[in-house]
Amino acid sequence: MSMTSNALARAPMRVAAVLVTLIGILAPTVAGATVASENARIDLRVLVISPDGTDEGLGAWTAALDRSGVPYDVFIATDEPPLTEDRLSDGVDHARYQAVLLSEGDLVYCEPSVGCFEAFTPEEWEVLDAYQAEFGIRRVSGNTFPTPEHGLIVAPSGGDMSGDRTNLTAAGLAAFPALAGPVDLGVGTYGYVADPDPSADFTVLLSGPSSPSIAGVYVRPDGIEELVITVAMGPSSLHTYLLGHGIVSWATRGVYLGYERSYFTFDIDDVLLPDDRWDMVNNTTHEDECATLPCIRMDAASVDRALNWSASTGLDLTMVFNAVGSQDAIETNGSDPLTDALITNRYDFRWINHQWSHEEFDFLTQKQMIREIEHNTNWANENGIPMNPKELVTGSHSGLGKAETAGALDATGVEWLASDNSREPDPYAIGNATTLPRHPANVYYNVGTFAEQLDEYNWIFYENCVNTPTTTCFDEPASWETYVDNEVSIMLPHVLGNDPRPHYFHQANLAEDGTFYPVVDEVLNRYNTYMNTPIIQPNYRAASDAIRRGTDWKNASDATVAYYQLGRIYLTSPSGTNAPITGTTDGDLYGGERSGWVTLRPGETRIVDLAGFTWPIPLP
Repeated sequence: MSMTSNALARAPMRVAAVLVTLIGILAPTVAGATVASENARIDLRVLVISPDGTDEGLGAWTAALDRSGVPYDVFIATDEPPLTEDRLSDGVDHARYQAVLLSEGDLVYCEPSVGCFEAFTPEEWEVLDAYQAEFGIRRVSGNTFPTPEHGLIVAPSGGDMSGDRTNLTAAGLAAFPALAGPVDLGVGTYGYVADPDPSADFTVLLSGPSSPSIAGVYVRPDGIEELVITVAMGPSSLHTYLLGHGIVSWATRGVYLGYERSYFTFDIDDVLLPDDRWDMVNNTTHEDECATLPCIRMDAASVDRALNWSASTGLDLTMVFNAVGSQDAIETNGSDPLTDALITNRYDFRWINHQWSHEEFDFLTQKQMIREIEHNTNWANENGIPMNPKELVTGSHSGLGKAETAGALDATGVEWLASDNSREPDPYAIGNATTLPRHPANVYYNVGTFAEQLDEYNWIFYENCVNTPTTTCFDEPASWETYVDNEVSIMLPHVLGNDPRPHYFHQANLAEDGTFYPVVDEVLNRYNTYMNTPIIQPNYRAASDAIRRGTDWKNASDATVAYYQLGRIYLTSPSGTNAPITGTTDGDLYGGERSGWVTLRPGETRIVDLAGFTWPIPLP
């Protein structure tokens, strides 16, 4: 949701309050403001200002900054002393912040049954305006009521814009190069009808069916550039995921400490094994070696479909395999077309060791664990499977809390071990190995048909459901379209959220009807509708490194000194770290920006040149 129910309730009050107090919150023209010299130092840090700390816009900005790793401070206007010049700058030539993000454009907050109030005094607005004019600092005003102060005509109304498909203008596409054009507003999005003032220097970036301007840049008479957004943004809103990174990039003029990519990796567990089948009559899964219902197992046609899908999407599937399934099939039938098809096309897939038999490590000795790992590795070597023996997925993510597991992993050279992100989202060490959390999916391991998938889904979330803090039951059975939409709404934010963790499915989802495909295809369809950046598929080492770098940087960012001066970036970390940086000549080009990681040794100052870029310090 883009706004809480409380925020929705106070929105009309806010409109009235702003109209009544408009004169008091109009920012004055900054006349005779001090102008910084060309030698000005501008710290690579963002200031987020919230009226009272309760608005969802605050969560939207901090979530967007956190995803990229951008350092920031939060100023809660009603909880802190008034904003003063020394909070923003410690001298004429030193700016503490490179951008300012307002969670509410006018910093108005409302108290139920009391009224709406201005969080900033006129003097505080003067301080902020003078600072921005002095150093050429940009401002983003979120959830803003349209007024001439923001380059807009006073709105006749506001309302629910849920589901509106908005579109970037030509100027918007230039400002948000990672986006393809459409930006859908999520359910619960409240906004204001906004028309640019014909007399204002206002450039519309995003327009929608309910409003001529959803977002646009206003160059104020005092020269301050303001990105004005007239819809609410929440931390989980789709449009926050789509616009957040570009908003940060615009605000910081494309030079900031941060790094973002779109990741989507698919682990297919239990390959070569049969999987049990959901019983739609008795609403259970019989674990009786296929005696009651036929088990689900891929066949040669499933391999062909997987190959065709990879070729059409340009994305790889990772076969997480248990080779005992091949041995059992050959012993039973004399041959196994599935094994033959996979081996013939082995170089067209990625491969990960899922141990030999899927027996849970919780019930094995250390010697048995080692044999499970090595036996599967030997089968892969004998059949030319291009598998990295340092990667492992244990059966049901078992054994991660067992003391003997560390010795088994060390003995077999395992360095990256899969875990379940829904239970253990943070990586940790087991011996010399590090866990890699994987996202589970509600594409069940025990279904081969669409009917079975939907039946079990509705049994879990409707027929046999109990509401808990983590489970919301349905009021009516889900249709297939609703099921797909629900799952896509869970997966797509992972892809858009700079999250390198793999998603895991099961071989049954590639068999029979192929329950994997409708869900993932719709994720890709929506992604390609919104984005024009390629999806990255890291292996376990790369994904683990990305998570580790992000965590290390989060812990080191506050102590790292980073600033812009005379066309260069200066970086110093007391303890040493890897710092993400965007807008330099280093790194890779992605989404219209060049970004990468800079290694900082303890106490050493690293200087990065920015070819052709100079911070636009206003001239006297």
